[in-house]
Amino acid sequence: MELLASSYWRDRELAGLQFTANRFVQREIRAHRHGGYTLSVSDTELHVQTSTGVTVVPPGALLRIGPQVWHSIKARGTPWREDAMYCSVAVARCVNPVPEADDDGPGPEPAPVSVFACEPWGREFAQCHRLLHEIAGTGREDAGVAARALVRRLLAQWIPLQAGKTAESGEADDRLRRSYGLIATGFQQRLTLDDLAEAVNWHPIHLHRRFKDAWGFTPHELLVGHRIEYARDLMAGGARVTYAAHAAGFSDQSHLHKTFMSTYAVAPSEYRRLSALDALQPPAARNGIVD
Repeated sequence: MELLASSYWRDRELAGLQFTANRFVQREIRAHRHGGYTLSVSDTELHVQTSTGVTVVPPGALLRIGPQVWHSIKARGTPWREDAMYCSVAVARCVNPVPEADDDGPGPEPAPVSVFACEPWGREFAQCHRLLHEIAGTGREDAGVAARALVRRLLAQWIPLQAGKTAESGEADDRLRRSYGLIATGFQQRLTLDDLAEAVNWHPIHLHRRFKDAWGFTPHELLVGHRIEYARDLMAGGARVTYAAHAAGFSDQSHLHKTFMSTYAVAPSEYRRLSALDALQPPAARNGIVD
């Protein structure tokens, strides 16, 4: 992915949160998912594809994508800027714990994708993001106190009350679920559309069409998505980039680098370096988020 500018950082006092500020030249970000919540504001209209369809996000609106939601993004214009924050599920559960069930039973699960265009949340998010970016670049701790306090106060508004697991079921029959399962468990090996079709006794073209209708993405898109996710998790655990590339099924380190950049807009080596900071934080990732 070609970038005009890119920043990726973590704040030492806000464990469990990651931040990016990117200016993209290309319109599209490939299919991927995150383990926690994604919050972002962009300066152009976005079309977010998930298994349930396409969500249109106006410029300046706050976009929230839930955990484990496969999604891709297409921008209406280029170049375009995105300011994003990634919140771990551990932090989300601390900020807004799942309430005890009442007589009426548990409330509805939060939507996989939510857009907040009317509330001032987009403007407030941009303000927090700008202040934290300034701290990362200049080290001005006087601004850091105010920015962190603002994040702590607003995070409970941005994260849904029931910060539990958000899952996408999709309308899929047994053979589609089997084909997805083969991808999820066999992505490290060479796996073709013909292999999947033979395993579920469908014609490759029929499988390709039905799979995309059910999950929102082609088998190859989710195959690459699983590979990049596995490599990301290996590097977050300290694995070297070369090892992560081969273990995840990429042909070489260069292939991983190109795919990683087109998905997360950060180099694998930089992601690995910053992920080491999380190993120094408490397991619950609460430090600096809640009192």
